[in-house]
Amino acid sequence: MTYQISDPVVILRLRQILNGLQAEIDERERARAALARKNAELNDALQRRLAESESFNRLLVSLLQKTVLEQVLDIVCAEAQGLVGATGSAVLLLTDQAWLEVKHRLGKPLAAAEPVPVDGSVAGQVVRQGAPVRLNDPASFAQVQVYQWPSDLTALLAVPLHVNGAVIGVLDVVNKVGGFTEDDVPIMSVFANQAAMAIEHARLQEQAEQLAVLAERQRLARELHDSVTQSLYSVTLYANAAALALAAGKQEVTAGYLQDLQETAQEGMRDMRLLIFQLHPPVLETEGLVAALQLRLAAVEGRAGLQTELRVEGERRLPIAIEGDLYWIAQEALNNVRKHAAARHVAVHLHFTVATLSLEVVDDGVGFDPQAVPVEGRGGLRTIAERAARVGGKLTYESMPGEGTRVKVEVTI
Repeated sequence: MTYQISDPVVILRLRQILNGLQAEIDERERARAALARKNAELNDALQRRLAESESFNRLLVSLLQKTVLEQVLDIVCAEAQGLVGATGSAVLLLTDQAWLEVKHRLGKPLAAAEPVPVDGSVAGQVVRQGAPVRLNDPASFAQVQVYQWPSDLTALLAVPLHVNGAVIGVLDVVNKVGGFTEDDVPIMSVFANQAAMAIEHARLQEQAEQLAVLAERQRLARELHDSVTQSLYSVTLYANAAALALAAGKQEVTAGYLQDLQETAQEGMRDMRLLIFQLHPPVLETEGLVAALQLRLAAVEGRAGLQTELRVEGERRLPIAIEGDLYWIAQEALNNVRKHAAARHVAVHLHFTVATLSLEVVDDGVGFDPQAVPVEGRGGLRTIAERAARVGGKLTYESMPGEGTRVKVEVTI
């Protein structure tokens, strides 16, 4: 049965109800769409925060790994670009109060490599004010005197690099599509603080290494003067004395001087060979620690008449910085054997595990009493202890008069 509603009042009321239901449905749809947009915005924000966190973590890892300065700068520039969607980046560091040096640049457009003056440049403005500068209008660049940037620069964000309250330089990113936003400024500022710590750490490490190289050169120069130079001087004296004795017809005296000359020259050759091997041997970088120690034992200890042995367990390559320090430790221990032990046999043992490396140098020489002569009183052991501590290692040694000496360094790798 079909009912027809003809009452206008009822029809109007029904229409109002239907319109209300439709309005409620539309409102719910709008609310659902707004919620979806809000969720999408929150998701985008979360993804940005995750990307920021990953960039910060990668930078901190580079710091913990003691990465060299050039590698740190490359990581900083690459991560800065990815963090805000820029196409180019650069790190400028203060060389003095008047100039900034472009230490690294990446992407396009590339920053000019010339020094940048603190006066008359955006980077200088960032240094002086200690605050970021954001420019998205190329027409405004001339007003702030952008120095030596390419003509295709369209947007720039420069932030200071702070370390211990002082500005050491500037990190800038360029040419983000659509320009840099206000949200990019705090992100880059936080990133720059992390970057500044990594950069300063790498710079201090580089300076320490340079000082270590200088100290090593000075030590070698002293040893060269004390050993080889003295030997050459003695060779000259013996040669002159032999010439005078020969001119006087004193054959036996001449022969004695020539014998002394030969022995002194041989001693000078041994000292020179030792000094050469105290330098960083090329084989260390190309073939590793084991090959370098084999060459050292054959060329120095072997030629000095010592019986030598090299025993290796679980051999594998390590970072060149660690291998260099371990080579230096082994070399210093071998020098002690050669100079002080009066030994007939010396052995070097290397034992690699997954997490550690132990290095032992054992001789059958005269030994000493560790209680009577502590490590502080033995220059060679003291320097070995210092070098071992530098790589996080531990030095132990055993010795008795007439029983030889065992020196051991264990390093976590």
